[in-house]
Amino acid sequence: MIPAIPSIPSIGASESVGAAQAAASSSAAGTATDAASSGSFENMLGQAIDSLNGATNSATNLSLEAAAGNASVADATVASTEADLDTQLASALTDKAVTALNTIMNMQA
Repeated sequence: MIPAIPSIPSIGASESVGAAQAAASSSAAGTATDAASSGSFENMLGQAIDSLNGATNSATNLSLEAAAGNASVADATVASTEADLDTQLASALTDKAVTALNTIMNMQA
């Protein structure tokens, strides 16, 4: 399995935001290792969905903190872009999986 990509550290972010990102990064790496060690497709898919949910929640929280003046707008923008890219990747993978399933279902025995 391909190891999880570590998050890019924020420049000039407050300590609470940096600590939250570091904790999320280390927990995501731990779950990626756990999913890889169990090896089941169900666990890997669940971990990927949890990672997408975490990225979306992180982007939402950073946006709220930036609106309140507690985080930089740049950090919120980066988190939002990462969540958007993660969502686009999940959508593309879903489309490919559905296409592959349809191809298999259309095969003649």
